[in-house]
Amino acid sequence: MSASHTIISSFSDLHEFASAEKHRKSVFRGVRDSKRHRLIPSVGRVTPTPKRSIASFEKRILTVFKEMAVPHLNFTPQNDWEWLALAQHHGLPTRLLDWSYNPLVAAYFAVEKPSDTDSAIYSYSIVRTADPEKEDPFAINKVIKFRPRHIAARISAQKGLFTIHPNPDKPIQSPRITKVVIQNQCRKEIKRQLYTYGISSATLFPGLDGLAKELRWRYDTEH
Repeated sequence: MSASHTIISSFSDLHEFASAEKHRKSVFRGVRDSKRHRLIPSVGRVTPTPKRSIASFEKRILTVFKEMAVPHLNFTPQNDWEWLALAQHHGLPTRLLDWSYNPLVAAYFAVEKPSDTDSAIYSYSIVRTADPEKEDPFAINKVIKFRPRHIAARISAQKGLFTIHPNPDKPIQSPRITKVVIQNQCRKEIKRQLYTYGISSATLFPGLDGLAKELRWRYDTEH
């Protein structure tokens, strides 16, 4: 990972970062803890055992998901790429990692929940995009990005996409990644400013759950 760091201590700093020309073709990921977070997908966080490797766990859990998800679907995934995207969207551990094309969306996820630490935004200038028609997601040999054909309303609202990781237990190492640190003391103010820019739980999580979450935060903040 690149050693390039920027400190964000105000919304104007965030605006300057988000509008920088060098980030024009990047994707972004916001994280609550700038020190402890590692850029690995959820299945890479599974603890392996002598009888269960990460690879065998991943294969088994996805197979069972495929078998049991069918009655709940309004479309039929056409390949393992679509199955992985669907599973990731619903919280199953996969080799996919969530990103956004919008740096302000990434900022929201960095500051959304209370924290006693600094937060961070990662900017990744990744070029290659997966071709689900020609590639097997379990046979790729480098980290690439993936835009699912079937996009849920939430993913669309968040300008979301994924990276897919051939070694999901290993953090990404790339000179194309930069990290900006959001200082803890400005997290609340940045969240309030993002709300005025239309970045909030109601817009990023379309539906009643997102709306209720926004209203709880808004009225708690006012009082």
